Amino acid sequence: MILADLGKFIGAKVATAIIFLAVAAGGFWCYQHPETLKAGAQVVKWTIVWIVVAAGLPWSSYLFMRPLMVRQSQMQSAGAAGAVGLVVIAMYCIMDIVLALYLAGGSINGSFSWFVVLLGFAAAAAYNFVICESLARQADA
Repeated sequence: MILADLGKFIGAKVATAIIFLAVAAGGFWCYQHPETLKAGAQVVKWTIVWIVVAAGLPWSSYLFMRPLMVRQSQMQSAGAAGAVGLVVIAMYCIMDIVLALYLAGGSINGSFSWFVVLLGFAAAAAYNFVICESLARQADA
């Protein structure tokens, strides 16, 4: 019992020392490389801007959802009416992609960066679909 408590005490002190050294080393590295830290902050800033715009964009369909649904109900083909809704969602996705590429300066480097960007595009497409469908149900009611 005493040996276990002693092990916990020593382990906690060692873990604290390792964490302190890691934070100190990270702080020193940031002090030595401020340009890298500034570039990382810029990436975070543009990512937040993209997320806010991509999240707000499909809500703009609230302004034209009722007239769009009236137009869809007047169409002769159910396939054409469905295609109109698909085009609206696709246009939001294209605007998300164009904005992301613009904010990235037209170039995204690295396979992991591309993976994250494509994952973001997929999440934005799913979000666009959910919001547009939700607004369509509210406009139909």
